[in-house]
Amino acid sequence: METTDNMVLYQRENCPYCQIVRKKLSQLNLPVKLVPVEARGSDRKTLFELSGQQAVPVLTDDGVAITESERILAYLDNKYGRDVSGPMPANDLGLDAMAIGSFEAVKAKTVDALMAQGFGIQTEIDVQATLRKKLGVEVPKQVILGACNPGIAHRLLEAEPGIGLLLPCNVTIRETGDNRYSVAAVNPVKLLALVGREDLIPVAKEAKTKLRAALDAVNN
Repeated sequence: METTDNMVLYQRENCPYCQIVRKKLSQLNLPVKLVPVEARGSDRKTLFELSGQQAVPVLTDDGVAITESERILAYLDNKYGRDVSGPMPANDLGLDAMAIGSFEAVKAKTVDALMAQGFGIQTEIDVQATLRKKLGVEVPKQVILGACNPGIAHRLLEAEPGIGLLLPCNVTIRETGDNRYSVAAVNPVKLLALVGREDLIPVAKEAKTKLRAALDAVNN
């Protein structure tokens, strides 16, 4: 396999497209210099001179610039991935906890813990019942709760009206066996990275802290 000591990734920490490129580089064990690119600044001019665009990610390899995450992934696999690359590692999509007890007891405990952190439950999807009815298949018990903290939601909607597409915050309760249940909540920081608004990250971190506190109250 070829190796390189001259690879540079121009990226932003919270950009989801940059995150997947970093994951691929890590999977292939490729050394790379990470150059942070702010939303505005002189580094944007440098980026344009290198690639003809200002959007990240941009990868340079021995002076050759590759733009767009899909093209970068294909380039890395084609050049460096022979006999190494495989399926991408699973994404760390959320915040996790484990609870023991009956399904109804775990669900009630989860709802109470969320309410203690200022979240109300706006929606509830019974995954097991839905798949049984629509597809005739049997899966372990699982519900998806749509949790909303009104104060946080209001601040986000004021700053970005279209962000309602990413609300409410999903919380899942999933049976894993022996009266054990995985309780997980979406990571708001990773979710809001899709928006590309770094000014919203502090609000996302606040939501993450509250969800983490709720899961900690459930965990046993």
